[in-house]
This record gives sequence, C-alpha cells and structure tokens, in this order.
Amino acid sequence: MAQSFFDKIQKLLGIWPQAVSLVACLLLFWELGECEDRLPLTIRSRSAVLIDGVTGQAVFEKNSKARFSPASLVKTMTLYLAFDALKNGRTKPDQEVLVSEKAWKMGGSQMFLEVGDKVAFTELLKGVAAISANDGSVAIAEFLDGSEEAFVLKMNEKAEALGLKDTHFVNSHGLFVEGQLSTAYDMATLGLHYVRNHPDALSLHTIPEYEYKGIKQRNWNRLLEVDKRVDGLKTGYLSDSGYHLLVSAKKGEQRFIGAIMGAETAQGRDKDALQLLEFGFKNFMTKALAKKGEIVGNVKVQKGKSPELALCAEDTVLVTIRKEKADRLQVKKEIPQFVTAPIVKGQTLGRLIAEEDGLPRREVNLVAVADVPAKSFTRFYQMGFLIVMGLLTLAVWRIRALKKRQNRGFM
Repeated sequence: MAQSFFDKIQKLLGIWPQAVSLVACLLLFWELGECEDRLPLTIRSRSAVLIDGVTGQAVFEKNSKARFSPASLVKTMTLYLAFDALKNGRTKPDQEVLVSEKAWKMGGSQMFLEVGDKVAFTELLKGVAAISANDGSVAIAEFLDGSEEAFVLKMNEKAEALGLKDTHFVNSHGLFVEGQLSTAYDMATLGLHYVRNHPDALSLHTIPEYEYKGIKQRNWNRLLEVDKRVDGLKTGYLSDSGYHLLVSAKKGEQRFIGAIMGAETAQGRDKDALQLLEFGFKNFMTKALAKKGEIVGNVKVQKGKSPELALCAEDTVLVTIRKEKADRLQVKKEIPQFVTAPIVKGQTLGRLIAEEDGLPRREVNLVAVADVPAKSFTRFYQMGFLIVMGLLTLAVWRIRALKKRQNRGFM
C-alpha cells in the first residue's frame, strides 16, 4: 500500500506523529487563522495564572498554587494598606512622613531617602509604585503603624480577609527573609482586589520615570512601554525564586490580572506575561448573566390584587466565557408555578442559574419588582350584606302587599 502523505513526511523528517500533525495543522489552517487558538499556550515560567479582572475567574493556570518568596510583589500589599489609610481618612496625601534610620538603611531599589527627611505621604507612594523603593516601603509602614512589625501584622490580617490562603508576610518590602511566601494565584487575587478598591492607584504604577532629589529612575515595569493595555502593577526578583511579575491590563471594559512567578530571566517573564494577556483578550469575554433590576421572568400570584408579578435580578452577575461559547451559554430559571399574596417588593421568589462545563456555577436571586397585597374581601362582604338586606326588604314589602290584598278580599 502506498504511504500516506503524513507517513512520508514523518519518515523523511524522522519526527514524531504529534509534530507532523502540528505541522499539518499549520499548513492547512495558517491562512484562515484557525490553528492559532488550538495551539497550547507555552508559558516557560515555573508558575503563572491569569484571571478576569471583572469576575475574578481564572482562565489560565500553571502551578498557580506553588509557593515562592514573592520579592517586591509584597509591596502591592503595602500600597493596598496605604491607600486604605487614605480612603478611610487615617492620613492625607500631603501628610509629612519622617524618615527613620531603618528606612534609610534599606538596600536594593530605593528613592535614596535620608534620615530626618520629611516626605509627603503621596511621594512615598509614587516611589514604591513606580521604582519599587524599599526605603519608601519601610517609611510607609512605620508611619502608619509605628513600626514595620506592627504594619506586617496588618498585612497578614488583610491577606486573611482577602482569602490569600497560601501567603504569609514578614516584611513590607520583599527583600528575602525566611517564611515570607506566596503564590501566583494569591498575588493575582491581591492585584484583583487592589485594582477594584483603589483604581486611582494605577496612575502611580504607570509613571514612566520617577525623580526624587534630582535622581531620575525608570519604571521597572517594562511592559508599560510595549503594550498600551498594561497599567500596572509590580515586578520582583530574588535569586532563590527568580523573576516575578504582577500585571494588570485593560482594553475597553475588559480587564485581566496576571501573575508570573519563577521566570529565569526578566525578558522571559515579560514574554510570558504578554502571551497571557494576549490569550485572555483574544479568547475570552465577560458576559452578563443578568443585570441588576433587569426583568427576567414572571410568576402567577394567587389571592392577590394582581394576577401576575414581574421578577428582576437582585444583582448583576457576570461570567467569563470563551468567545465562541458566549451565544451557547445555558441559563436556567427556577421560578415556582405560583406564589400566594401578600408579596413584598424585593422578596426572593426564584433564581437564575448558569452552569457550563469548565465554568464555575453562577446564580442570582430573582426578586419581586413590586408589592402585591392580598385581595381584600371586605367590599364583597359589604356588597353581599346590601344584597341580602335588599332581598329581605323586597320580601317584607311583598308580604305586606299580599296581606293588604287578602284583607281587601274579606271586606
């Protein structure tokens, strides 16, 4: 029998059948662009995750729960607490911060603060966000809670509140210390909440060049220069754990948060991050299962003044789904055949549920859009009473009339 085309290629090139299939796919579908999405996403860093910045849903994971020394990604939590302090009024942007000897002694990336410097709080935020200043991180920590140790306790409390189960902080800056660990998944989750709660912070993360006391330093996040969608967040490096990156990017109404940990080089880390972002924006979309207040069904009402009642979504529910599956998302309504009045506006009367293979279950309550009082029977009783009284009156009148006729007949 004659060999197939693929068999001939395999024998000629001496390569595995899987490779032949890949080549064939490229040859057959290259012009149509049909092969690209079928190829695996090749991430060389030891750990990575990409999550939808709107829904928080993960769309890609590689060893996302592996623990590393997080390096300067730690500063994301330092900044989170700093912006919390601004938001709740504990401090003000122009509040002066006195620089301690401990902050001055910090090595690595720094603003080059001097002991006794009085620096505006917002200036420290810029230094930490743009050039990953270790001295600025310690100055923030000491200012907010009196000591770095006390501040770190708040960092771990916040981590627990955000559900960062595999994270433990020991300092505010990220230089190596035993026991300070996190994961790509936890760091991406931290970035998600940070951007949600403090979107204004992104303006500091996108500063291309930062200057303090005449010393100019370039933003460590090189992705800001190569991808206009990128608007944060932090880079990091430690010799024992490799190159890390926590990245945020936005296109239209869509946002993705990615975390890379354990890359061998800064260039490899950045390449992996760009691949992740392109994969997310190209293949996924954020779809509304329902919008808050949207009418999604009706229910029949028994013993009510209205025979039917509209139901609306209690809240907006979004899902992240592959673009080609968006029109096939199955949504199930759980609405009873009828309800009994009285009904109060906002009362939960059903549910809207989306369940799709590969997607987390999403659901939203369906609530009454208006009050429906029970029927009042008082009026019917009144009408009945009047009718009965009318009939009795008529009967009495008829009886009297008959008696008068009878009396006349006897006369």
